[in-house]
Amino acid sequence: MTHAARWARVNELFHEALAVPEERRGAFLDVACGSDRALREEVATLLESHDRADEFMERPAGYVSDLPLPSAAHARAGDTIGHYTIKRLLGEGGMGVVYLALDTTLGRDVALKAVAPRFTDDPARRDRLRREARAAAALTHPNIATVYALEEIDGQVYIAGEFVPGATLRDELRHGAMPAARVIATGLALARALAAAHERGIIHRDLKPENVIRTPAGEIKILDFGLARVASAGVPGPATADHAAMGTPAYMSPEQIRGDAVDFRSDLFSLGVVLYELATGAAPFAGPDAASTLARILESDPVPLVDRVPAPLATAPGLPELARIVATCLRKAPDARFSSTHQLVSALERAASGRSAAAPRAGSVGAVETRGTHALFWWQFHQAVASGLYLLMLVPLWLARSSISAGAWLFLAALVGAIVASTLRLHLWFAVRELPGESLAQRRRVAGWIRAADVVFVVVFGIASGLTISTHVELAVLFLTAAVGALVAFAVIEPATARAALGRTLGS
Repeated sequence: MTHAARWARVNELFHEALAVPEERRGAFLDVACGSDRALREEVATLLESHDRADEFMERPAGYVSDLPLPSAAHARAGDTIGHYTIKRLLGEGGMGVVYLALDTTLGRDVALKAVAPRFTDDPARRDRLRREARAAAALTHPNIATVYALEEIDGQVYIAGEFVPGATLRDELRHGAMPAARVIATGLALARALAAAHERGIIHRDLKPENVIRTPAGEIKILDFGLARVASAGVPGPATADHAAMGTPAYMSPEQIRGDAVDFRSDLFSLGVVLYELATGAAPFAGPDAASTLARILESDPVPLVDRVPAPLATAPGLPELARIVATCLRKAPDARFSSTHQLVSALERAASGRSAAAPRAGSVGAVETRGTHALFWWQFHQAVASGLYLLMLVPLWLARSSISAGAWLFLAALVGAIVASTLRLHLWFAVRELPGESLAQRRRVAGWIRAADVVFVVVFGIASGLTISTHVELAVLFLTAAVGALVAFAVIEPATARAALGRTLGS
């Protein structure tokens, strides 16, 4: 069965199962899927994701509901849970409910998450929750809501974290798409927060507009790191059923949907989806239901961001750069995305349209910087000039070949060196400009070839200068100038411009 045919079958069973009462779906899938256990698991995962998506999308953080609470907890205002006094409901979803509560021990407001029993009813999962909550609690970053504690009270698991007032990005999206500069600034704050988490091996796995709040002061805060996954020593974790089920369909990476091992690049994909949605007002892969959305993520490329931006925002500064960054984040293969989160941070910094007149506060979306822009220009200028001069110097060497011992061989050697050096420099320029997600790998791949070609060029023109000094002084001076200039350029100037521009650009 082809991949497309299999997804068609999954989609068909998914819709049939939705029409079956929830308590009978298991038996229905047993019959419909027969011995194909993988098919059954795929449909079951879609059903669970569909239920979770409906719950959370309809009840964003900060929403106060008068509806009965799910079975995770039944607290009401004034109730006491351990040393926490409930004030009101903040939100509810597939993982449980979140309350605004007073920590009576420390006298501060907290967001108290009651984790659904189905996520804590076995010892192995409870131990994993403890480990991950402890790791998340160790995160300290101005753009991440702090996790204070993991509490186990009367057999129920709670996570106490920082209460962040403000509006979610979902709330902001109800007013329409944002200008590119605001999207870039928001993305930069999110990328910096993710970089801090990824350095500690923590992967969010559920980044979406509902999980990001902009405070009244304009600062961005990522919520819900309490149930993120921890990758030991930076190695992606196993693709367990638990891992596969987590995430909101429209924001899941392809590898997350497939149940493969995930690493930081899965969060980069989710961030790309969020930025696309902020810039256009529409999610890139959204379908009429969860199954079609997941199929689009796996099989389809989204409409280019610049083609979906509302007309009034189509000429906003920074839009082309933002589109390239988002396109890199949304690549299907993890290896084709940014090779580090710091690399994404650098790309967003370069895309930023300007610096605030007043010194911005750390973590504010007003803290938009343009570091590296001028350095990148000078690096690009150096590549273009070096490539042009290398090819230009072949002309006098060709004209002097008959008057130089072994002149033809020297010309051939210089020709090879010039072609290799100039071609690879221009290739690297293109990669840095158009393929930021692959530019670091490209730089490492071609660096040795460029350096070898530079050495060949310097040696050939040094020899040519020595062989012509007695007969053609002007040519000898020209050849010596070319050799010394090339030596200084690749040994001194180019490392400095590359370090200033590509050190940020490529995260090296």
